[in-house]
This record gives sequence, structure tokens and C-alpha cells, in this order.
Amino acid sequence: MSSSSILVTDAPGGTPPAPTPEPARFAVHAWTPGLRGLAVVTQLAALGALLHFTAQLWMEMSEGTQRMQPVPIAIGLVLRVVLPLVFVSALRRSRRAIVAVDTHQWTLTLRGGARMEIPFEAVTAVRPWRLPLPGPGLALQMRSGRAFSHALEVEDALPLLNALGQHGAPGAAQSHTLVRYAHARHALWRRRWYHLLVKFVLFPLVPTAILFYSYQVISFGGALGEYRMYGWDAYLRSFGRYYVPISLCLLLFACFWRVVAEGAALLAAWLLPAWARGVRRTAEWFCRLVYYVGTLGLIGARFMM
Repeated sequence: MSSSSILVTDAPGGTPPAPTPEPARFAVHAWTPGLRGLAVVTQLAALGALLHFTAQLWMEMSEGTQRMQPVPIAIGLVLRVVLPLVFVSALRRSRRAIVAVDTHQWTLTLRGGARMEIPFEAVTAVRPWRLPLPGPGLALQMRSGRAFSHALEVEDALPLLNALGQHGAPGAAQSHTLVRYAHARHALWRRRWYHLLVKFVLFPLVPTAILFYSYQVISFGGALGEYRMYGWDAYLRSFGRYYVPISLCLLLFACFWRVVAEGAALLAAWLLPAWARGVRRTAEWFCRLVYYVGTLGLIGARFMM
């Protein structure tokens, strides 16, 4: 009994078929209208509270008064700013999704595994959000005249729009002001948890140490004078009375200049698109300079008065 096998080979002179390219994938957040509206309202409320505290701080600085108490401010910041932003962050995490751009369609895969396949010809326009909250994003206009069920928040929409443009997707908005603004922001503004730790927890120890040392020397005759007279409990309480208001003031100080920097970057993306990245880079360095160097300069000026 004999066995036979069949060997499949390419025809002479033939070329192997070209491999199918892998679809381009982009991380997004897919929002339904209701959830996005909730996130926007919550975020605006938190930003409004932050601006309120910042305005109070600037009024006191201009008047030379100290009516703001650290404990009520800290409680207000936690309840009106931190907790709402944590809620928005949790919502964003739940809306994570992946967009895959293939040769004939794009596929939206939600976090729970649901997939939505959208042929290119079914979309008539891709438009940036007019209000870039809870982050910059895109809205899809369908051929039926209705908006797609999910709006896509994407930190940097330019690569996704370029991928869609390669397949003739309509309404590509690469030159839109908010797209240019978000692209420069994504490239030049990196936020990590340890950056926030250094900026808002560790750095305030520097001006606190300077002012607390001067207080100890003037009031108790030495850097450890209060400790020698009243013990560690009183000494650390005094240090906390300096650290808490200074750290809160620096937080509000940074928020004020962040608003200025973002406004300048947005204007550059609108009026001077070729300079958008340069203005963003300058704004970021300006924020660092005014926060770290400017703070110490203000303390030095106070001692010289």
C-alpha cells in the first residue's frame, strides 16, 4: 500500500500574494451623549470652583490681607475639585475603546468587547468637538444625517485623521484649530503622577522651610527653638501651619498660569498655526519658570522689603 502527498507550489514566474496590512489602531474614549454631558458638567463645576479659589487668592494678595483659612480651603478643594475630577477620571476609564482603521472600514471596539463596524462610505463628515471637554474629540456625521451613537475622545486626533484621510474619509479636519492645539499639547505637555508629586507636594517644602526657619529664628532664637521649648508636637504643628497654606497657594498659583498658558497656545493654534508648537513649548517653559523660580523670587523679595 502506498501513500501519496500533494505539494502546493507557486506557478513558475508567479508572485506570492501581498500580505494584508494590519489595521492602524488608536486608543480613544467612546462617549454616549448622556455620559459625556455628565462628565462635561462635572468638569466645568470643578474648574469653576478652582477659578473661584484662585480669584479669592489673587484678591487677598492684591489687598495684602489673609482672610482665607487653610482648613476650609483644603476641604473645599477636596469636595469641589478633587472628588469631581476623580469621578470624571473614573468615567473616562470606563469609556476606553480602540479604533481600528482598515482598508474599507473602521471598527470601534468598546471596553466590554462590543464591536461596531463603520464603512467609510457611511460617514459623511468627521468634525472636532466645539467644546473640547472632557478632552479633545471627534464627532461622526453619518450619511443618514444623524450623529454616530458614540463620540470619540482622542488626545491627539491628527494621526487618526491622517489614517482616515488615506482612505478618502470625508470631512478630515487636520487643519482645524482645536486639532492643531491638541496635537501640540499632546507632544509637549507630559503629565505623570510623579510630576504632580514633585510639583505640588515636594516643592512646597522648599518655601515652607525658608519661611518656617525664619519664624523659628525670630520667635525662638534658632531652627529648633520651638522644639526645645515645647516638644515635637508643637514644632510639627507649627510647620504644618506653614506648609498647608503655602502648598494651597502654590496650587492656585499654578492653576492661574496654566489658564494663561493654555489661552496663549489656543490663540497660536488659531492665528499662527505654523507657530503652534513653538508657542506651546514657550508656554510650558514659562509655566515652569514662573512656578519654581518666580515663587522663590517672591520670597526673596519679601525678605528684602
